[in-house]
Amino acid sequence: MSRLSRCFRCLESAGFFRVLDDSHVELLSHGHAYADLLKQQWLSLRPLSAHLGTSHSTEAVSSTHLQRFSFSRTELFRSHFQQLVQEHPRKAKCPTLLKHLCTSYSCQPNPFLRHKAPVTHLITDFLVEPYRALEHFYNMQRESKIWWMRYSSNPSRYRIVPHELPEEADAKDCQGIDIISSYGKEGRVAVEQLSLVMLHGDDFRLPDARTDQSLLPAVIRSVIELETATCALLLDGCDHGRETQSLLLNRVLAPYQCGIACLEVDPAQAGDLRDLCLHIKDVLQRAGLRLCQGVGYALTKDASQLTEHVDESDMLGVPYTLLLSEQTLQNGLLQLRSRDTRLAETIHISDVPDYLLNIFKH
Repeated sequence: MSRLSRCFRCLESAGFFRVLDDSHVELLSHGHAYADLLKQQWLSLRPLSAHLGTSHSTEAVSSTHLQRFSFSRTELFRSHFQQLVQEHPRKAKCPTLLKHLCTSYSCQPNPFLRHKAPVTHLITDFLVEPYRALEHFYNMQRESKIWWMRYSSNPSRYRIVPHELPEEADAKDCQGIDIISSYGKEGRVAVEQLSLVMLHGDDFRLPDARTDQSLLPAVIRSVIELETATCALLLDGCDHGRETQSLLLNRVLAPYQCGIACLEVDPAQAGDLRDLCLHIKDVLQRAGLRLCQGVGYALTKDASQLTEHVDESDMLGVPYTLLLSEQTLQNGLLQLRSRDTRLAETIHISDVPDYLLNIFKH
């Protein structure tokens, strides 16, 4: 069995995504939770953007090379431009950013990792001064690559690859690159498309933000297929070459940031330990931390059960697990175990929320 085949099996057994018979993949419950967090990170990126909502269309993104560069001639792009001018007049200057989500049955051509339709496309249109178009295009390439590297367990797998233009396209009017996530010789996935297109006609003119002169902007379009990018990042977190089967998800994007496990030896203290687990669960949830699903904590009868539970948490990508014992009832000390290092440090129960929040801020 190949390295990636083992990763696919682990991710399916952990409830993130599964491979279908026709070589497509499908997100499962934990995968959908991860995708929602990735979408939230995208929405918070470039916060000055004009958000134009969600559309349902098959024309916004197409698998054909030519239509990737002809989006500016679609009715959807025209309506979004009008929406910018009418609903966001203060942002209707060049340069400006538009964001919208599009649910589509037209999937990007990723033969190695394709999510079944429908899919969600996260689309950013950057309307820039034509005389600075290439400068903005190169800057956006660099920013986008760094954004993906930030969430990766192996940043070196991401690279910028020029996109070959179709014969019908004019190289003076358009350019394209793909941000590729590579998994050795076994496959690669385009997690983001960036396309530079020069607009034509007077319908899309905007004032220059610096000179107030009317000009026809160029458009840099970013397209992220949410479900496919989610699967690529999950595979990235699993394909790390370590001996242990842990899922090294970025702490910000991990669906569950913290778990609680308790070693219960004395039945007489079982009720007190449960109450303590519930108290810590409530404290962490009030602090805004995401806990494992279900009751939010696990009671184990022996060290073997505890190890098994921690291993399951590692495969769910949980960055930290709080390990309680009967000793915690006496002195308030517990163990904070790291998924990445597999080591534990001793902290006091009163320091738990602030200590964890400080970790997740960095």
